[in-house]
Amino acid sequence: MATLTKKDQQWLREKFGPRANFDPTERILYGHDIAAMPKLIKPLVGQTVPHAVVQPENEEELQELVAWASSKKIPLVPRGKGSSGYGGIIPTRKGIVIDFYRMKEVLEVDGAAQTVTVQPGITWEQLDKKINPRGLSVRLYPTSYPSSSVGGWLAQGGTGIGSYQYGWFSDNVISARIVLPSGEAKEVSGKDLELVSDAEGITGIISQVKLRVQKIEDLGLTAIACPDARKLTHVFQEFVAREMPIWSVVFINPRMAEMKNRAPVRMHLGHPAEHKVILPAAYITLLAYRKADEAKIVPYLADILGRSPSMSGKAVSI
Repeated sequence: MATLTKKDQQWLREKFGPRANFDPTERILYGHDIAAMPKLIKPLVGQTVPHAVVQPENEEELQELVAWASSKKIPLVPRGKGSSGYGGIIPTRKGIVIDFYRMKEVLEVDGAAQTVTVQPGITWEQLDKKINPRGLSVRLYPTSYPSSSVGGWLAQGGTGIGSYQYGWFSDNVISARIVLPSGEAKEVSGKDLELVSDAEGITGIISQVKLRVQKIEDLGLTAIACPDARKLTHVFQEFVAREMPIWSVVFINPRMAEMKNRAPVRMHLGHPAEHKVILPAAYITLLAYRKADEAKIVPYLADILGRSPSMSGKAVSI
């Protein structure tokens, strides 16, 4: 297993200064993601504390690091925010973890085309805050919106809030730049994005992402409580058959509803930070749609559910 010599450490210090971290305690934090490794798997994986953590600030630094590590046969593991729990950023061969914390800038905003180009370490919340003043917002985002990164979601793949309308995140990416083992930076788009999405950095380390966004619009919400999963399936089939312009769909099962009811109210400075809502023991679905489309949705929901059109924004039992 590759290790870092004193000469290697010196090179990293000269190139990255304090952004090359060899502190034993801090390196432990980079040996895992947000989840605990299963007990049956941990002995097979072994020690996962990396030899170093490096934070590049731009693509040029990333290129130099990748080319150098490749020539030394030192393993590299790209890390966004570590907010996933599937082991994709665990350094099973130790080596160097590339932490993209400092690569979190918005590089370009095209309001007319509704696209943005960003560095991979920017979180979805940070991106939203930077483009909201331009009247734009993200099309879709993972449920870990405040703490997960754009590059990390492309590397892992998946769907999230807004995917009912916009599908997989990779379907909303126009292009990405990746750094190859040689240190060369290459832009990929179209079908070639399949080589990057879900690849966890194996095919190249993401240094830039260009993605589609949307205009900010007011949203309408409707909650539906359904007694069983079969009936809920029929409701969704109606949504699809009628091509209802729903932006996002989220649901929880009866067990999750019960757990939410038992959970204490979040407090802030000694005061409740939320309004306590007691949920029915059912399959609860939350529909989000643009207010402008409300007339295309609520009357149809009333027809599907056999309820009054005035149900918008309220819990409705089937």
